[in-house]
Amino acid sequence: MIKKFGKRNSAAILCALLAACPGCASYKPEPLSPVAIQQQLRRYSLADLASEYSRIKPSEKPPDVSEGLGVDEVGLAALVLNPALKAKRLGMGVACGQLVTAGLYPNPTLDNKSLLGSQRPIHRKSIEASISIEVLRWREIAAEKQAKQANVQAVQYEILAEEWKTVSDARAAYWTVVGSREKLRLNKEELQLSERVLSSVKARIQHGAGTALDSTLAELQHVKLQAETQKLEADAASGERALRLAIGLPYDAELKLRIPEKPLTLGRRAWTREQLVASLTDSATMKAAEWRYTVSEGDLRAAVARQYPGLKLGPSSTFDFDGNVWSTLTGFVATADIPIFHRNQGEVREKTAARDVARAEYTAKLQSAEAALADAAAQVESNEKRLAIQEKELLPKAEESIRLTEKAYKAGDVSGYELLTARSLLIEVQKSHLDLLIELRQSVQATEAALGRRLDDLSGVGKNP
Repeated sequence: MIKKFGKRNSAAILCALLAACPGCASYKPEPLSPVAIQQQLRRYSLADLASEYSRIKPSEKPPDVSEGLGVDEVGLAALVLNPALKAKRLGMGVACGQLVTAGLYPNPTLDNKSLLGSQRPIHRKSIEASISIEVLRWREIAAEKQAKQANVQAVQYEILAEEWKTVSDARAAYWTVVGSREKLRLNKEELQLSERVLSSVKARIQHGAGTALDSTLAELQHVKLQAETQKLEADAASGERALRLAIGLPYDAELKLRIPEKPLTLGRRAWTREQLVASLTDSATMKAAEWRYTVSEGDLRAAVARQYPGLKLGPSSTFDFDGNVWSTLTGFVATADIPIFHRNQGEVREKTAARDVARAEYTAKLQSAEAALADAAAQVESNEKRLAIQEKELLPKAEESIRLTEKAYKAGDVSGYELLTARSLLIEVQKSHLDLLIELRQSVQATEAALGRRLDDLSGVGKNP
C-alpha cells in the first residue's frame, strides 16, 4: 500500500510539472556573423527603399524616387534604411516584454516533504504536501503595470525622438550637399568669367594697351579659382558620403538627388521665437521625459505597496502511516512576513529620490531644449537681417560697380588691374551672399531639429515654397 501511494503521489507531481511545460519557450541560437552583416550592408541601395517601405507600412504605396531624392525623401529614406534606427525600434519589444511580466501572477509554490524511514516504530511513514499561492500586497501588481505601461509610452516617444533626430540629420546632410554644389556652381561660373577676362587682358597686352601686372593678376585670380574648384569638389564628395551615412547607404552607393532651381530660397518667416518655445513641451523628447517621470511614479507606488507584509496561502495535506493504518490531515498553510526590522523603507526612500531625480531631469531637459531652440531661432533672425542688408545694398552696389568698370575697361578708361580688382570684389560679395544663404538654411534646419518637427508642420505657421 505504501508503494502504491508513493507511486500515485509521484505521478501526480509529474503530471503537474508536465502540464506546465507546453507553454514554455524554446531556445533557438542565432550566432552573429560579422562577414554576413558586412556583405548585407554593402548590398543596400536606393532600390531597396520601396521594398523596405512596403515591409514597414504594407498598406501604403511606396514613394516614387525615380527622379531622385528631395529633402523630404531623404528623411523618409533615413527612416526606412538607417540601421541605427532599426536597432532603436527593437527596444519596444523589450518594453512590451516587461509589461507582460508585470501583469503575470506569481506561480504557485509546491512544497513536498516525504519521511519514509523510521526506527521506532519501524514501519511509520509520513508524507506532507502543500501548495502556496502568493497574495500580492495591496495594489502592488497595479502599480507595477502602471510603471511598465508608462515605460512603453516613454520608449515609444524615445523612438519617435530618435526617428526625428535621424530625419533631421539626414536633412541637414542634404542641405550641406546642396550648399557644396551651389558653391561649386558659382565657382565654375566665376572660372568661366575669369577665363574670358584673362583672354581679354592678354589681347590688350598684344595691342600695347595692358601691362605685365595686369596679366599676372589675371592669371593669379584664375589659378586661385582653379584651386578652389578642387577643394569644393572634395567638400561636395565628403558631404555626399556623410549623406549616405545618415540615410543608411554604403559609402559608395549611387546617390541621385532632386534639387530645385533655387534650393536655398526661403519664403517669409511666419513664426516667432515665442511660438516655437511655447510648443516645445509637445515634442517627442519632452514627452519621453514626461513619461519617464510617470515610470518613477509607478515604481514608488509599488515600493509603498511592498511595505506591507507579504502573504502566501494554500491547501496543505499530511499523510501519516503508523505501520497499520494511514491517517490524513488537511487544512491550509499560511506564510507571512513580520515587519519587525523594516517596512521596505529603504526602497521607498530610493524610489522617492528617483522620482525627484526624474522631475529634475525633466526640468533640466526643458531648460536645455528651450535654450537650444531659442538660440537656433535667434540665428535665423540674425541671418535674415544680414541677408536683407546684403541683397538690398551690398550685392546691387557690387554688381553696379563691376558693370561700370567693365564698361570703362572696354572704352579704355581704366586698366586691367582696376577691372580685376572690381571682379575680385564682386566674387567675394557673391560668395559671402551664398554663404549667408547656406547659413540661413542650416539655421532653419537647426531650429527644426531643436523643435522636434518641421516648421511647416507647426499649427499656425505658414508654408515655405
